[in-house]
Amino acid sequence: MKYLYKYIGFFALGILLFVLMISASKSPETKIKGEWSELAWEYEKVDKNEGADSNIKEDSNYVKNTMGQDLVIHKAEKWKFYPDGKLILQGEKYTKEVSWCMKGRGNILELKYDDNNVEHYSLTELSDNKLVLNFDTETHTRGIARLTFEKTN
Repeated sequence: MKYLYKYIGFFALGILLFVLMISASKSPETKIKGEWSELAWEYEKVDKNEGADSNIKEDSNYVKNTMGQDLVIHKAEKWKFYPDGKLILQGEKYTKEVSWCMKGRGNILELKYDDNNVEHYSLTELSDNKLVLNFDTETHTRGIARLTFEKTN
């Protein structure tokens, strides 16, 4: 009987610690709020062309221009997330307001545009000063683009 109480106590302590850790962490909706500046566009799963320059994958501007031709985010260098679900995409000579929300378990960022166009981004990393989003391109290029941001405020 003495061992039963020890096991129950140990199990209850583990559950209590787990609940405390979960409740102390910030939700993605809270962490993402604020202003984020674009650091880089990277392209994963690139088909390798032996004759091509091997540094193209590293060139963020080349990837951004090639893959983002038809995307609104292509022109945005700053993303400003507001608590009411409003997102301001700002670039040089460009500003666009869209709606945002978190889907799934807080790992999918959904952007809704005025023309009812919806885009989904996988939230790969979200810390106090770094945001990494992935999206699967459906254009003539094949692969996954990774957008990296740093918090500016």
